[in-house]
Amino acid sequence: MAAVVETETPGGDPFAGVPAGPGLAAALAAVDVAGLPGQHVAAWMRATFRQRNHDDAVLLDAIRQACRSRADDCRRVLDDGFAPKIAAANLGWSAITAGARYGLALFVLDAHPALGAAMHDGVLESRKAEIFDAATEGLDDHQIDHVIRIVLPEAPGLAYQALRERILEVARALDPDWAAARLAAAVARARVTTRVSPTGAVDLTGHDLPPDLAQDAKAHLDALALEARARLAFLGVDYGRGYISARLFTRLLDGTLTGLDDPAVLDAIVAELCGGGPPGSPTDNDPDDTPDGGPDGDGPDGDSPDDGPDDGPDDGPGDDRDDDDDGPGDGPGDGPSDGPSDGPSDDGGPDGGPDSPAPAADDTAPTDPPATDETPPPSPGSGSAPDPVVEPHPEQVALRIRLSTLLGHDQHPAELPGLGGTTPEVARRRAHHLGAARWHVLVHDDHGHLHHLLTLRAPPEAARDPRHRRRTVEITAPTALLDALSDNDQRDPWLAALLAAYHRSRDLPPDDHPATTTRDTDRRLPRAALGRWIDARDPTCVAPGCSVAARRCEHDHTHDWRHTRRTHADGLANLCKADHRAKHIAGWHHEQPTPGRFTITDPTGTRHHTQSRVVRPLPDPVAPRSPHPPGLLDLYRPADEEYRHATRPARPRPEEDDDDPPF
Repeated sequence: MAAVVETETPGGDPFAGVPAGPGLAAALAAVDVAGLPGQHVAAWMRATFRQRNHDDAVLLDAIRQACRSRADDCRRVLDDGFAPKIAAANLGWSAITAGARYGLALFVLDAHPALGAAMHDGVLESRKAEIFDAATEGLDDHQIDHVIRIVLPEAPGLAYQALRERILEVARALDPDWAAARLAAAVARARVTTRVSPTGAVDLTGHDLPPDLAQDAKAHLDALALEARARLAFLGVDYGRGYISARLFTRLLDGTLTGLDDPAVLDAIVAELCGGGPPGSPTDNDPDDTPDGGPDGDGPDGDSPDDGPDDGPDDGPGDDRDDDDDGPGDGPGDGPSDGPSDGPSDDGGPDGGPDSPAPAADDTAPTDPPATDETPPPSPGSGSAPDPVVEPHPEQVALRIRLSTLLGHDQHPAELPGLGGTTPEVARRRAHHLGAARWHVLVHDDHGHLHHLLTLRAPPEAARDPRHRRRTVEITAPTALLDALSDNDQRDPWLAALLAAYHRSRDLPPDDHPATTTRDTDRRLPRAALGRWIDARDPTCVAPGCSVAARRCEHDHTHDWRHTRRTHADGLANLCKADHRAKHIAGWHHEQPTPGRFTITDPTGTRHHTQSRVVRPLPDPVAPRSPHPPGLLDLYRPADEEYRHATRPARPRPEEDDDDPPF
């Protein structure tokens, strides 16, 4: 979770002291952009953005006032239900678009003026204000004020999807009952719909599915697609994973593959695709290569929670890590050239190790070293196709949950990576089902910075479904909680194993801890233990505005290994392929003053300070001023095929085919 902490202009920002409004507008109008150096052009761009946000706030105020005005009268009247029609008639909008903007004006100017003030000052854009509105639907006003107070300072540095997830995370913590009721009502209206696109192709979509079932279904589909792709590549047939996934999805549903197990399904799909795809079908339609918002995205309009709209496209097929960790800037001969690989290390050291006490032996616990996210096809000379072993992505994190929530001490929300946040009830149930996964405990300080990474087996009562054996559960725990547990609770065998691993890690000499070890210094690529540490410390790409998950990133040396010959935790970072390439060929410069804190200078010379955290602060629950009515679930009623909750008076939303742009 990398967040932009500060943006700095070398030599000073000439517009920094000018408040948004007429003064800034005049200063911008007087600028001769051709005479500005790069860092001041970036400052001019940010100032223009601030001024636009200010103007958007003024426009919202104008819409609100005009819709309440009457001829020959300076007083403003109450809303009579037809107010947005005034804006529609005067501005050439549809009634739906006018209603949406009028409703937003009431939300940010009347109900929650802190948002309106931030827009007026230029620090919050209207799109982010709309995200606050949509994500807090169903909370009462004083709970929304709590959300705004916590999240608004972070909002300027968060991309849209990251902001939405952060608002929902805080909202779920403030009112767990609201979150549980909203989820239960949504699942109760689960449905499958079809939509014909203008091209004539059809979208077949499941809506409001149970998150744990949806996660397993998507993981299984991805695993089948990866295996099918490897076998097709071996046979010389090149289809993208997205295209193969779509064919598997439709064939599994249309009855063609009824009664077949996974190996037989793969045989059937490979045989079908070897006969050739539809005329004009793409030869590489991998979701990882599709620009954001493309048809292969994992979420609505291509925006998956895991790979949100600001991730940037990846480069090259598949999700595999690039062995050339220092990118194209290394030059020839700087591949993995440090002799035969020593291989990944075992689970020893601070993250639990083979000598970690466990409550019970578990032959299904994962012991395999981390692998690349995509199995490469065998060489043509190997003589046989790969065996059809269908498993989820190696090292894919299936659940992130706080230890206090897992133990029932609080009702904080959790996360299903790739799907977004979820309620504590779903998370605890999910943890019970993931007993065959590797369990990592990320011990952090009060600021969310990683101190220890412990590897354990699941509690003995957890279900050991073999489908989950290559997945990971991440549990975050503050040092204060573990220190308190060590004095009080040694009766539970899993907690006893956790505390023993924590004490061993805390007492390790510096060279045995992955954060400070020098054992990988002479290796170009980090061993497994150090690689796991970097993935845990930097859960996403550390570049500003990027939220690509660690499993799809590359371990980058902040300073090229060919120059430093040094592989330490304080010189490594997770970068997605696009940002890794930008660092080496597009003029981006990276520094890591302290581990997990980065200064990234873009080609204009502007410095962006980011930092990684494994957990973000959450508030304690805040009860609504009036208790939720007994029929809360009834308040969440679908309107035909729309996602619309009725806890707040619903205002019209722009229709999909409306010519006016959505607000």
